Amino acid sequence: MAKLHTFGCSITQGFALPDVVKPVLNSQGQPLTNSEIEADPNISWTDIHLYQPSVHAWPQVLGDLLGLEVENHARRGACFRQIARQVAVAAPRIEPDDVVIVMWTYCSRLSLQWPSRTSVPFCTEVDTTVWQSVTRGFNKLFGLEPRKNSILTDEQRIHKYIEQSVLHTHLNPMAVYDRYYNNLITQTLTAGTLAAQGARTIHTSVEPQSVPDQIELARTALDESLQDYVLPTPQQLNAPTVDHASCRVILDPSIPTAENDMHPSVTHHHRFAHHLFTTYFQ
Repeated sequence: MAKLHTFGCSITQGFALPDVVKPVLNSQGQPLTNSEIEADPNISWTDIHLYQPSVHAWPQVLGDLLGLEVENHARRGACFRQIARQVAVAAPRIEPDDVVIVMWTYCSRLSLQWPSRTSVPFCTEVDTTVWQSVTRGFNKLFGLEPRKNSILTDEQRIHKYIEQSVLHTHLNPMAVYDRYYNNLITQTLTAGTLAAQGARTIHTSVEPQSVPDQIELARTALDESLQDYVLPTPQQLNAPTVDHASCRVILDPSIPTAENDMHPSVTHHHRFAHHLFTTYFQ
């Protein structure tokens, strides 16, 4: 049977939707807020937000509309490299009759990878006025709080290393340009991998601004001596066509977000699935 394969970050996973949340209740029977959860050292954030796709997320809703079995490979906090990794792992199982949708995350998202964890010291969240902004300090919100059996001083040392590494290595204009440019290469190579599988592939994004446009902004922040191209320009890299307009449906600011969270709600996901259905399949 043909399948729908989807790849992406928390927005594709269906983060914060009802079936992937096990709320902790206060004495009045109301769910604790994120700030209350963060303030309580006895609560494990990862026990509340389950690391699995939601049946309410747009991939399952779209799969039902198409009559396809769904494999939602997306996971919270994914950067471009992690999405490419999702595709690399799943590619051998993708058949020519399948449908593939990649929902690329924020180009500015930075992840650091180690065998036992993935750190997301910087992530991008939606600002309804400009549609993107960079927010620091989201390790805990992505399930990267200290392990239950860890020594606190070791965790403090790791997080200090993350913070210093990001501040001194990944935030200067040269490193930002390098990351954005390599994201475009990652996106292009991932599209090539999927094209080789023969399945119909659609590329979407969670942000309205294309990667080449963001690369150009990063280029203008460089010293003038670095701005002239010797590298292939973004336009020469033959990147895939990416739908950046549809993100305004999944991130529609006129609709309330998921309960006690900034992520899209069940309504957002259902509307987005129907939008994709009418745009690409009817």
